[in-house]
Amino acid sequence: MKMEPEKLELDEIVDATEDELIGYLSELVRVPTFVPPGEYYEEIVDLLIPHLRDSGFRCERIVVPEEIVERMKEDVAGLSGERVNLLATRDAGNKHSLDIYTHLDVVPAGEAWTTNPYSTVRSGDRLYGRGVADSKGSVAALMMALRIMNEHKIRSRYNLRVALTTDEEIGVYSGLCYFADKGLLRGNYLLCMDGDNEGVCVATNGVMNWEIVVNGKACHSSTPFLGTNAIERAKLVMDALKRLKERVERRESKAPCSPFMTRVTGQKHIKPVFNLTMISGGVKENIIPPSCVLRGDRRYIPEENEQDVVDEFENALAPLKSELDFEVHCHPGYPPMYTDPEEEWVKEVQTAASAAFGVHKPVTGVQGGLDVAYAVQKTGQPVCAFGVGSSMESNAHGADENIRIEDLKNYVKFLIMLLRDR
Repeated sequence: MKMEPEKLELDEIVDATEDELIGYLSELVRVPTFVPPGEYYEEIVDLLIPHLRDSGFRCERIVVPEEIVERMKEDVAGLSGERVNLLATRDAGNKHSLDIYTHLDVVPAGEAWTTNPYSTVRSGDRLYGRGVADSKGSVAALMMALRIMNEHKIRSRYNLRVALTTDEEIGVYSGLCYFADKGLLRGNYLLCMDGDNEGVCVATNGVMNWEIVVNGKACHSSTPFLGTNAIERAKLVMDALKRLKERVERRESKAPCSPFMTRVTGQKHIKPVFNLTMISGGVKENIIPPSCVLRGDRRYIPEENEQDVVDEFENALAPLKSELDFEVHCHPGYPPMYTDPEEEWVKEVQTAASAAFGVHKPVTGVQGGLDVAYAVQKTGQPVCAFGVGSSMESNAHGADENIRIEDLKNYVKFLIMLLRDR
């Protein structure tokens, strides 16, 4: 791809800020905003406010009310601390407004790291640390893009509203959901900086978590005929779930998946997913288990309806009611998302992303879920998701989460190209 003189100049400007950009990211990674518990949200918001004020933004801390937090705690154990979020606005007197969003929370570090997860470590052409890809890297890139635009007097073509919110990773009710419910998202368009850089994402799956409690009867293991082994009975449930999984995963959406997923799996469109991910039961080796709990999730495509998903799940298990004692609990999470690929906003984002990264960025869907889907269901805004990391390389949510330094710098260029006045 031949670069125009203007692109070459932007390359030079961003290249000159590399150390500062990595410094921004290092500051963010050092704040351990993992959830649960989510105890350091106020600290990271206070860290960001001076950067945004220096770029001409009015900043406001938005705290989710305690009564909402108490309801969240019913679904997620271990939450503590205030749920502090940041809304930063700058009105440039433009015709159109843009909301820019991503989340400040991260998943816990977990095990098997070869570096300190809360210190940004540079190795070769990559940066390692919890959240560098998901999604503190995009926050650092945004701070740098806004600073460059301010210092070089690059005028924005949009009035800007920056929503940097919390609790996305717990999948119940995030700060962004609260923003949507309170009418704080008012842009003509919305850019979600969560996600990967392999394509401009216009579609996501909805999420439904489920739990099945299979009941039995405890007794001494030497006389099992006096009880009912809940773990063994749960096998019948698992057989039914396997049949449901096979039926569900034969479907596909009209939304294309990324070329990377196509290469790995052979599929060309996103699909629904059904997972059994947890099983627990039993008291002691010599006690027949009185209960067995199965848990998992169901990812459903934009073409599927939440109630139909619940009904299908329950109907698949209904034939077992005559021979088993069990309870079914469904917990819907974020809904699916879909923006028409022909929407002008999608084309704007795709053009800027392709130019900044120097390769064509396709319009894609992903099989995961995003809280932005809840928001745009309320607001009706056209939305695209485009982030810093790679779903195939960055190992977000895993050990040694990482991003390419070049991708981080390209993301700064993408934001400037998208925002600047033509």
